[in-house]
Amino acid sequence: MRCHALAIAATFSMLIPATGFSADPVDFEKQILPIFMEHCAGCHGEEKGAGKLRLHTVSAIQKGLEVHEHLLVAAKPDESELYERLVLPADHKKRMPKKADPLPKEKIDLIRLWIEQGATAILVAAVTDAPAAQAMPKELPLPEVEAASEEALVKLTAAGAQVLPLFADSSLLQVSFALGSEPATDGNVALLAEVAEQIYSLNLAGAKISDASLGTLAQLKNLSRLHLENSAVTDAGISHLAQLTNLQYLNLYGTDITDAGMAHLEGLANLRKLFLWQTKVSYDVAMALEQKTPGLKVNLGFDHPVVVRKRLTKELERTTKQIEETAANEEKLAKQLEVVKKQREVVQKRVEEINKELGELDGTAETEPAAAEEKPAESEKPAEEKKEEEKK
Repeated sequence: MRCHALAIAATFSMLIPATGFSADPVDFEKQILPIFMEHCAGCHGEEKGAGKLRLHTVSAIQKGLEVHEHLLVAAKPDESELYERLVLPADHKKRMPKKADPLPKEKIDLIRLWIEQGATAILVAAVTDAPAAQAMPKELPLPEVEAASEEALVKLTAAGAQVLPLFADSSLLQVSFALGSEPATDGNVALLAEVAEQIYSLNLAGAKISDASLGTLAQLKNLSRLHLENSAVTDAGISHLAQLTNLQYLNLYGTDITDAGMAHLEGLANLRKLFLWQTKVSYDVAMALEQKTPGLKVNLGFDHPVVVRKRLTKELERTTKQIEETAANEEKLAKQLEVVKKQREVVQKRVEEINKELGELDGTAETEPAAAEEKPAESEKPAEEKKEEEKK
């Protein structure tokens, strides 16, 4: 039975695009950073920071944003300098990597997708206040379950789902409706009940489902990752997620979720990542949930008004401090310049005194030869005068 299930999974895995893209958010650490380290770190890494830019860590890129304002523009790769440099003609002097072959198309496309998704590992971490230090909960062990029935797997795949084992020989499943030709419906969600125990990761991105159908998700006791981005879910539907105590990842990007929906998530002690970009959740409520849940990171998106205000406020504080430091340096240099000017005056005065003394010495030297000319030496008298004196 398991062999047949794996065969179905393998068949559907062939339908995945060659780039490896999916509806899942691009993982910076696992997918983007290796590209930077292989192709960019030689000039923009730990040892060398050409153009005041380093790309070897999240914090290094965040510092680069302080210098290069348009290095990354959330959801706009064509306005992001990092991406623009990658797609310039091969002979263009500004193309990156410099003096090397262009990046493979699949890697450029992956970087583009990452920026389209908001480049959140960089941008949001750079502007969202980190919560106070909290004790991180232990990692949850993987549950051990029996294999799903062959019949249930066939129904899911026939309904357009991509079904894969979590890893080789694992009975835990990754189920995704995001790659189907049509958005998932209530009927698709109903099929999940037959494999409720085995589902570890579920992708319902873009699903056109009712809040009532999410009641089925309450049966997925081992669910760890749930994608509901751009779906029709509302606050009422979120209430069904309160029973998913093993949920660690939840993506609600682009939904109509509000502050009211956050109340249903307060009991999810194992939740680690919550994406709320372009929702109606307020900053204060999102941060309050983050504070209440140890280890949770809430992503509100780079363009959230409060996040933007905080980023600009921090930049203003940093710039103001730089102005104060510059003014202090200017005052210090002015004092040093005054000292140098006084030293110059002293030296100039001494130069004038020396020239005066030399001039006086030159005047004395001119009078001595003149006195000598008035009384010629005896040996220099004409011969006739000498003879006349001898006769006398």
